[in-house]
Amino acid sequence: MKQFKNFALVLITVLFLSCGGSKSNNENVKIVENPPFSIFKIHSQKWVAGVQGGGSGINLYVSIKNISEGVEIKEFYFGNKITEVKHTSENNYVGYFKTETNRDVIMDGNATNEAANIPPQKSPFQLAKNEAVISYSENNKTYYYKVSNIEEKEMLAYPQSNPKIKN
Repeated sequence: MKQFKNFALVLITVLFLSCGGSKSNNENVKIVENPPFSIFKIHSQKWVAGVQGGGSGINLYVSIKNISEGVEIKEFYFGNKITEVKHTSENNYVGYFKTETNRDVIMDGNATNEAANIPPQKSPFQLAKNEAVISYSENNKTYYYKVSNIEEKEMLAYPQSNPKIKN
C-alpha cells in the first residue's frame, strides 16, 4: 500500500509540473509602445490572380523611417497569419499573405509520411481587421509592435493571361 501512495504522490507531482509547461507563447510576447523606428505609411491590399489556380492573397506594405542601427524587421502578423518581411527598398517593407494555397497534403496510413506535412502558422495575436503586429530584433532579442488603423486599398485583380495561339 505504501508503494501505491508513493506512486500516486509522484504521479500528482508530475501532473502539476507538466501543467506549468503548457503555457501559451502569448505570455512571453510583449508588445512595445515605442519601437526604435517610425512608421510613416502602412496599408493592405487584397489581390486575386486572373488564372485558375493562381490564388489570392493580401499584401501588407509598410514604410519605415528613423530605424535605429542594429534593428531588423523580421515578420508581419496580420489577420490570423504570419509571414516573413521582404525589404523592397530603403524604407519599404512588404509581407505577402497567400489566402488560397494549392499545397499538397500527404494523407497516408503511415504517420511517418504524414509528418512531412507543414502545418500552417497561426498568429498568437488577437487582431482586428485593420491591425497588424510587426516583429523586429534588436540586440538579439525579439520585440513586437502593434499597428492600428491600417488603410485597406482597393483590390488588385490581375488580368487573365492571353492564351498562346498555335499555328
